[in-house]
Amino acid sequence: MAWFALDDGFDTHPKVRKAGNAAVGLFVRLGVHATRHLTEGHLDGAIVRTYGTEPNVRRLIAVGMLHGAGHTCSRCPQPADGGYYIHDYLDYNKSRAQIEAARENARKRQQKGRDTARSNRNQRGIGSESNSNRSRNEADSAPNRSRNDPLFDDSAAGQGGPSRRDTHEGVTGVPSPPLPSHNYDVADVDEESAGSRASVSRPDGRLPLDQADFHITDTMRRWALQTFGPGLDIEYETQQFVSHYRADGSRRRSWPDEWQKWIRRSAKFASERRQQHPTSNVIALPSGQTLTGTDAKVAGWMAIAEQLRQQGDPA
Repeated sequence: MAWFALDDGFDTHPKVRKAGNAAVGLFVRLGVHATRHLTEGHLDGAIVRTYGTEPNVRRLIAVGMLHGAGHTCSRCPQPADGGYYIHDYLDYNKSRAQIEAARENARKRQQKGRDTARSNRNQRGIGSESNSNRSRNEADSAPNRSRNDPLFDDSAAGQGGPSRRDTHEGVTGVPSPPLPSHNYDVADVDEESAGSRASVSRPDGRLPLDQADFHITDTMRRWALQTFGPGLDIEYETQQFVSHYRADGSRRRSWPDEWQKWIRRSAKFASERRQQHPTSNVIALPSGQTLTGTDAKVAGWMAIAEQLRQQGDPA
């Protein structure tokens, strides 16, 4: 998992104070998006507009926290036409190459742990089988030894020396320990797998969400935006999706396909809710604007009073 870096003086920085809370909130969301998708600070214009309003984008540009195409900052690269760039992003955050290298090293450590655990299981299995065979061989040879050995060794039974009963009967019938079972459900916590903590993927290719390294891409976001419009909160739905399946422990061959199903269902449910509960407290004004909430209620009362006055009611 990558992290978008903010130092402990971020909240009191002059640029942050000047930009205002709403614009700063947009900045944080854009930074998290860039880090999650390894864009190294580059942002697509359509994505920026889905996160925040144009006035807040202009505020971030005005204070120098965000750059548009054609900017004059000598320390930051130019974004693509219509895109944006987070000021000094790589001064505080890891590059794509660094993050991918760290993930590859973590993957190798996990694989090494799994290989070690598998080797240990195999060795324990071979050792158990050898012990079992040795026990059976000793059991088979015990009767022959008992016919040739003296009844007691050097002394009477129970008089300080071992008897044949003490030395031979306990050798036979030693059960071999059961082979340890594979643990398919316990994930590595600290990326160091060992013993029964090793996590093994199923041969059918199904993986839990965390092991699949699921994350949404810009292409997936554009698909959702073009298909369902800006009314569906993609970030919220994705967080719900991840929380649900992480807790559920389900396995899938393709988590992006499962995410698309989730988004389609969410859009369908939202549409059905709007149809079942249409907005009833909206009043249209002659200018084409609308009033909602308390303003709409007050306007409605005034309209009723005017209607009663015209009908001759003293109210």
